Amino acid sequence: MNLVPGLTDPSMASGDVDLKAFFLMEYDAALLKMSSTGGTLTADGTEQTLYYDDEPLGVFKPTCLVIDLDNMAGGDTIEIKVYHRLKDAGSLQQIYYTAYTGADGGLSNGNVAACIDLCCNRHGYRITLNQTAGTNRDYDWELFLEV
Repeated sequence: MNLVPGLTDPSMASGDVDLKAFFLMEYDAALLKMSSTGGTLTADGTEQTLYYDDEPLGVFKPTCLVIDLDNMAGGDTIEIKVYHRLKDAGSLQQIYYTAYTGADGGLSNGNVAACIDLCCNRHGYRITLNQTAGTNRDYDWELFLEV
């Protein structure tokens, strides 16, 4: 592919320039790229999976999980848990837990969404939501990661 004549075609530039150009293109291709996934989960009173990567192809970095809590009302409570696998064929271990109690239109502090920071992973990852009190609600969520 000839994107820039003289930089990508060895017949049109010096070897040093071409090697540097190819190095930069390969380096860019190897850098982590931001990606996202998400959806809507309707709570049903059980611990439900928001995101699960059982056997990643390599190291990846989930950066943050954003959950829309705007539908919560007074008396609603949800729990968010993050599980992490430390070795191949190992079990998922809980590494994070938080609970949110709703007020009409979000949380009592006025927030209508939550952002949870996440850590790098190599062997597997699971994030769950469980509505433990109140009326089951819909929760929009988005997970950002570097792949």
